Amino acid sequence: MKKIKVFQADAFTKNAFGGNPAGVVPYAGGLTDQEMRNIAREMNCSETAFISESENPNADFYIRFFTPAEEVDLCGHATIAACHVLVYQGRIATCHGETIINQETKAGVLPVHIYCDEQNAIESIVMGQRLPVVLETTLDRKTVAELMGLVESDLELMGPNKFVPKGNRLPLQIISTGLPDLMVPIKNLSTLKAASPNFEEMAKFQKKHDFISFHAFTFETENPENDLSVRDFAPSVQIDEEAATGTANGALGAYLVLNKALPLTNNPIMIKIEQGIGMGRPSQIASEISHEDGVVTMVRVGGSAVIVMEGVITF
Repeated sequence: MKKIKVFQADAFTKNAFGGNPAGVVPYAGGLTDQEMRNIAREMNCSETAFISESENPNADFYIRFFTPAEEVDLCGHATIAACHVLVYQGRIATCHGETIINQETKAGVLPVHIYCDEQNAIESIVMGQRLPVVLETTLDRKTVAELMGLVESDLELMGPNKFVPKGNRLPLQIISTGLPDLMVPIKNLSTLKAASPNFEEMAKFQKKHDFISFHAFTFETENPENDLSVRDFAPSVQIDEEAATGTANGALGAYLVLNKALPLTNNPIMIKIEQGIGMGRPSQIASEISHEDGVVTMVRVGGSAVIVMEGVITF
């Protein structure tokens, strides 16, 4: 009989029951793929992170990510949760300021930056991502709108507004910084709130076009201090809606820079993103994009986490 230590941490929030919950298995060495799938299904979080030792000399840990349905190459909020647990356990030694570790994932070896205050309490955890790759730009706007329970004109995000230059019609694009997500511009906050997807048909569409989520966003926000409000739908991996998405919001920041939908005068560009409000799990995500005249040179995404559960799974 096996006894496996497990945690649950809420990521992209400083408050319990906010943000996006992630399962964390800090000692996953020796678990089979099927056992990891079973544990992820039992935890029933959108993703569970499984941590083991890495054989790569350039990495500190090897982390795999499972939804209740399948393994994915990378997960932002579960990375934030996993590193928070590793600090809590003393397996990552931190100090005032910045500590950098490298996680080996199926998306490659990626840096994670942990920032602590003078009392060595975690202020934020920031995950590096791969540089963006645009995979698809020809999806039909009417079809995408209908899958979200909207009409085509609801996707007509055009300037002028807070960022987008006048007349700049932002495209539908599948873009990956570790996972492929479809970026969907929405004209305003009320329309974003009104989206009511057909999850069964949406899942079929996602599988047909080989991407993870519809990542819908608008420049109108609930909190005026934020820059974007987003909703994320991934029914193809059994996540109808996710309260906070790290990888997709890193990709969103890269998408906005690539499409010159943000002022390029700052470098890096810092974007404050809100998510999960309508789900009763408000999340705060920071996307950071470095660039050279609009060519993305670095993608990072970060936030806070809080442990809400610690226990043992026996099987």
